[in-house]
Amino acid sequence: MDNLEESGITTDLAGQINCHFIFNALNTLKYSVITGSPGACGLIDDIAAYMRYRIRAVYGFEMVFLSEEIRYMKSYINLEKARFSYVHTEYNLEDTDFTLPSMSVIFLVENAIHHGILAKKEEGTVKVNSYQDNLYHYVEVCDNGTGIAGYKERYPQGKYPESSNKGIGNLTSLAMRIENMAAGNLLVESMPGKGTKVVIKIPV
Repeated sequence: MDNLEESGITTDLAGQINCHFIFNALNTLKYSVITGSPGACGLIDDIAAYMRYRIRAVYGFEMVFLSEEIRYMKSYINLEKARFSYVHTEYNLEDTDFTLPSMSVIFLVENAIHHGILAKKEEGTVKVNSYQDNLYHYVEVCDNGTGIAGYKERYPQGKYPESSNKGIGNLTSLAMRIENMAAGNLLVESMPGKGTKVVIKIPV
């Protein structure tokens, strides 16, 4: 879809290049270089890869293979884990050969880390799973963080928690992109104090 504004989909999610994230990532890199960390070169690659991918989204969301999205998602996660040693990740990726709107999974992972794990202020895990049945491709992003206060059951399609900001927290905008660009759905299940699971469903 070339014109996202005409379709009613805002570009807030992509347009906000998080200056705090860039500053913190560069500071983490600086510390790694000063201390002679063997992972410093890898962090340089991760910053370059992630920012290049995110800037692409500023000029328009595109359909990408999940395998590509996962590659840049891991660059983002590497940068965050270099800052927060108590953030852990697990992957079970059985199905990656299908397309979905760019930045979809990355935004969910950002949410899981910043609104879930970091808000809990203790060790936590973000799990990313993908699989397929006869009807849908599925991508799950799960965390055992704070959960979303005030909600205990699955959100019905089209009704999502209010965003905590105009950036990564805006699940409604993300859901609109998935529905309009891929004819898919976004499902959210959250339990305060237990964590959150968000599922992207894309028709086969």
